[in-house]
Amino acid sequence: MKALVLAGGFATRLGPLGEQMPKAMFVVEGDTVLNHLLKKLSKEKIESIILTNKKFQGFFEGYKNVIVEGAGAEEEKPGALSAVNDAIKRLKLNEDILVVCADNYFSSDFSGFVSSYTGEPLVGVYYVGERPDMKPEEMGTTKFEGSEGFPPPTQSFYITGFKEKFKPPLSDYVGVGIYILPKSTFPILDEYCKGKKRDAPGNFIEHLMDRGIRVRGHLFGGEWYDISHKSYLRIFGEGRLLKSDERYIVCDRGLGNLVVSITILHPGKHTTGHSHPVGEVYFFVEGKGEIELDGRRRTVRSKDVVPIIPNEFHRVYNTSEKDLTFISVFERYGERG
Repeated sequence: MKALVLAGGFATRLGPLGEQMPKAMFVVEGDTVLNHLLKKLSKEKIESIILTNKKFQGFFEGYKNVIVEGAGAEEEKPGALSAVNDAIKRLKLNEDILVVCADNYFSSDFSGFVSSYTGEPLVGVYYVGERPDMKPEEMGTTKFEGSEGFPPPTQSFYITGFKEKFKPPLSDYVGVGIYILPKSTFPILDEYCKGKKRDAPGNFIEHLMDRGIRVRGHLFGGEWYDISHKSYLRIFGEGRLLKSDERYIVCDRGLGNLVVSITILHPGKHTTGHSHPVGEVYFFVEGKGEIELDGRRRTVRSKDVVPIIPNEFHRVYNTSEKDLTFISVFERYGERG
């Protein structure tokens, strides 16, 4: 079995941040989303093949087994399923494949999911009933015996219904962007893609079930989320891009008399440093580094909060090998460019 890691999206829901970098490269829980996935797949001794696009291919230099599709913008993208189908043909794959969307974070490993595979199509499932920030109707929801409650009778089960972005949702159990497709489904996938049908992987699961093919599900425990669900990133979906260069990406958004700004500071870099007549608060979200306050430096890491008094000079340093992300909140003053 090989894994196709889908990293070819354009992150349009993340606004200006998504225009600057792929979701797979956002840092969460100490590493990029992509690296988390690759480590879990490597632990299962599954070879990974990364599928990305022409616009973001530079982010994947240094990774093995990268296929770059020709799309340079959202409107040129053939779609996730077409990318999978093209990779199967290009690599002449003749073995079952694990397909995983590279914008998903899993705290648990993949051992239970992989070991539950019986040769029938398999879908990763998660219970979001206790997560009010997640809306099942905006995801692919499932129905199976016991899906009316939590926990279900068994961790692995046959799926009796699957609908993408359906109101009302079938249940509070959603697909989490990880699938195993047996090679027997490849001809069906090729036919499906030629018909130019809806190109989300979940739509293909619906298609298989409509053809009478039995599909199994496996419930993931621990924590799971699509990076787009991160509240601190969603805030800036309607923000504006201030800067993007080899040092950092900076976006902000006005909220009444306040300005909320996010900075993604790249490894080994530091901010310009400045002072201003209003106070400010820095919230460090991901990563590790140092902050300088009037010449004094101290270590900062995720979940640290640093207040900055008016006219206090401050500068942030990324001393790690991963992006450092922090949010600042301050009163509006003058004009920012």
